[in-house]
Amino acid sequence: MNRKKIHVKIMLCLIIASLCLSSCTPQKIESSGEDKIIVTMLYTSDLPNLEQLVETTYPDIDLQIERNTLSTIDGEMERRLRNGHGSDIVVSTLGTGDVLNYLADLSADDYISAYQSGIMHKTAKDGKNLFIPLPAQYYGYIYNVTLARENDLPIPTTQDELLEMLEKAKEDHVGADENGFVFAVDGTPPTTAVFAIATKIPDFFGLSDGIKWLDDLKNGEASFSGSLETCLDLPLEMIDKGYMNSHPFTAVSNCEPILEKMSNREMLVAFDNVTMLDNIRKNSSDEFDMLPLLSSEGNPAWTVSTPTAFLGINNVLTEDGNEVRLDACRRVLGLISTPEGQDAFMMDNGAADSYLVDYTPTADIVPGGIQDCIENGYNYNISISNDFMRYFGNCCNTVLCGQTDVASAFAEVDEYMQEGDSQNATLIGTINHDMIVENYNVRLEETAIGNLIADAVREITDVDIAVVNGGSIRGSLYEGDIYSYDLDYVCPYQNHIIVLEVNADVIRSMLSNSLSAMVRDVEIPGGRFLNVSGLRYSFTPPTGDTPAQLVDVTLPDGSPLDENAVYTIAVTDYMAGSSGYFDNNGDGFTMLNVYSSDFPKAENVKLVRETEYTLRSILEEYIISHNDEEISSQVEGRITLLNENE
Repeated sequence: MNRKKIHVKIMLCLIIASLCLSSCTPQKIESSGEDKIIVTMLYTSDLPNLEQLVETTYPDIDLQIERNTLSTIDGEMERRLRNGHGSDIVVSTLGTGDVLNYLADLSADDYISAYQSGIMHKTAKDGKNLFIPLPAQYYGYIYNVTLARENDLPIPTTQDELLEMLEKAKEDHVGADENGFVFAVDGTPPTTAVFAIATKIPDFFGLSDGIKWLDDLKNGEASFSGSLETCLDLPLEMIDKGYMNSHPFTAVSNCEPILEKMSNREMLVAFDNVTMLDNIRKNSSDEFDMLPLLSSEGNPAWTVSTPTAFLGINNVLTEDGNEVRLDACRRVLGLISTPEGQDAFMMDNGAADSYLVDYTPTADIVPGGIQDCIENGYNYNISISNDFMRYFGNCCNTVLCGQTDVASAFAEVDEYMQEGDSQNATLIGTINHDMIVENYNVRLEETAIGNLIADAVREITDVDIAVVNGGSIRGSLYEGDIYSYDLDYVCPYQNHIIVLEVNADVIRSMLSNSLSAMVRDVEIPGGRFLNVSGLRYSFTPPTGDTPAQLVDVTLPDGSPLDENAVYTIAVTDYMAGSSGYFDNNGDGFTMLNVYSSDFPKAENVKLVRETEYTLRSILEEYIISHNDEEISSQVEGRITLLNENE
């Protein structure tokens, strides 16, 4: 079957239920002067234009956005809902899974008819509409047009030409980082999954054979093994030829800092989305564009799109007594479902297209390099469930970093497709109050959960001092039973705990570094902020370009550090240089370096012992060892933020 005919049929199905948007356009109302209705929403970034639109249109509503990292938003949101802490407006990048059990039915809301029927069918459950889609992200190859032009690098039109471009760039060290790599994928499982699928869209998924295979897969009649191993051929070739670094695909590494590298001319090409392209353009004077997904068999190029996220309403609001907040949430979703709402979100997020029927963009936001694909109908919307894509991406990562082979990884993928995720639901203990991770608090201040994890590390390793960087704490613990899978969300990283001997100067230097990346209410704070056990410290807040400053460090009883003493301290091997200190790895703790050969080894630091413990496993052992009591942890003044005049 002709590819373009297939796409036309799909598009006809999507617009068959088209209705006029004017029926759901909200009317601006005047504030009654009473207290505003607070509507909460968890998202990965601030949304100032959307907030302004909502609060201008509805002066009685105060839309409050809590920020969370993209890599944990789905698991953390689901756990919050399960424990009664979910936000009013529920955000999910998945649109599937258990989160659907906590959402209000939106089917009767007028704004549902504003969206293309195909995308609404994808997220429906039992015939009910539970989500609306936020605008779409296009994915492709972001490249530096200026660098390519300056160095006579032809713009590739096939996959082979892309590899030739990367080869010449590597030879001439054009758009290369300190290790000579010229191409990047950030390494997060969802992006890896999209990249793997995307490489096969022009030559498989976008063709009739690929469409049939996908239908068979959904019916349990197809498998990845024996069919799709070749989707990793291109990234494996890029790694083998030295164009791309395999390290970001490991579970102990930070993701590739694409924004920084592309903006600084330290990367020529990267696979990512339009939001990343928009951010790069804002941070560089060079010209950037997006290439489509290129064929290796002479087929037309494609682009790929996915909804940025899905929005629903917490089902708790349908209970008696919540009518006012429920109405406010419905008004917010209704406003988002208008062209004005879509435009506001696109300005905040950099998304490039809307799933509204008959939407006309107010600005030229589709990259020129993929314009022809979209105009000619070669835009592929990945319809494999996102929870599966996350698992698939994890398996692909194990191949790309050399931990396993393709056949073994894809056998795991097929097993997952057949049996689902076999999470270990072993009950390990109880806690007597909530310990919440929110608004990046573990990266900014003392928290109960930060104290708990630091205390666990200190007790199990039997050291004087334990420190835990806030970026390694990703999820909350909730009052009641704790199961082993809860800890997978709290401490997901696989770095190991080690014990060092250090002196007082090293401790002060370490704490000063931990305060160096705090930026409150402007950007996401860095993850190096240290939660501590066996220490107390105070600091002044960051002001302007001046980072937070360490003021004082004492032992728990208030006595000063002994300048002649040697202290045992437990840290992660990540902080001590096991992943190096390039590309934001190691969080800048070079004063603890005992592993990396790329930086001088630390002075006055001695490696005492390595352990097999991760933060997750050490927390589990700690909770089990205290199973005769309810676990409790409080904020107790270990970390003090001082005012300027203190």
